[in-house]
Amino acid sequence: MEDRVAEPKLGTDQLQYLDNVLSDTPTPSHTRRALLRQAAAGAVALGALGSAGSALAGVRSAAAVSADSAKTVLDTAITAEAFAVAFLDELVKRLSKGGALAGKPASTSPLIDVLKAAGAAEFDHFAALKSLGATPLATSIGIPDALFGDGGKMTFENIELAEALFINAYLIGITVFGDAKQGNSARYAAEILGTEAEHRVLARYAQNAIGPNTGHVANDRGFEVYRFTTMAEIVAQLKAVGLGFGTAPTGTGKTYPALTAKPATFSAIYGNKPDPKGPLSNAKA
Repeated sequence: MEDRVAEPKLGTDQLQYLDNVLSDTPTPSHTRRALLRQAAAGAVALGALGSAGSALAGVRSAAAVSADSAKTVLDTAITAEAFAVAFLDELVKRLSKGGALAGKPASTSPLIDVLKAAGAAEFDHFAALKSLGATPLATSIGIPDALFGDGGKMTFENIELAEALFINAYLIGITVFGDAKQGNSARYAAEILGTEAEHRVLARYAQNAIGPNTGHVANDRGFEVYRFTTMAEIVAQLKAVGLGFGTAPTGTGKTYPALTAKPATFSAIYGNKPDPKGPLSNAKA
């Protein structure tokens, strides 16, 4: 027998939206009231409501945007940050052993300082999420060697991909925290997202500097992309590029511990924790 999955209960705002949608359809008022009662109880068989089916399916999608709990967001986000810390620590170590960055000795490239600062920021994110009660989903991260690239364009393409997923993840977090009326957590997620966006733009800029030029300006977006709506989708995308959370990576690679202390490879940066006071309290002195 096929398993039945319980329909999600809708919140007050979503129920009001559903009422508005149904008001614009030929649905009789008594039927509309019955559907709203069922929706409030989580008993609506969405997609099986005749002429209103497509409209209701849209409401279900809106509800699914906030399907994750705040705890799920926190635990998944800190796991992603653990990967970023381990990845950048190892990348800097590899490049510092006589490696090349953008075709030049890493020791003389300004891009090495960008990587060290990015790593410091990712560790600060890890620490902040931990202070909010986040628990990593795994104590080790399997990273394939191919993900590190050779210090050239591919290295920064991979960083751009990871940062795009991180940005999407924090958009999920802002949505979940906002729906739960957890304003501080939503703002913290936004502060982290802003830093991840900086990292993505720098990765895109590096690609153009290394060449050939992609033809796209590094900061050519007015809004970030909100493609995925659950943290499970973010994890699936990270696994798709070979990462293993608590397992070995796909292909040739190594398993790295989720670091709980700031690696010595990283530099000192400012604004090391969520800002509790205002726009200037974390500013450079």
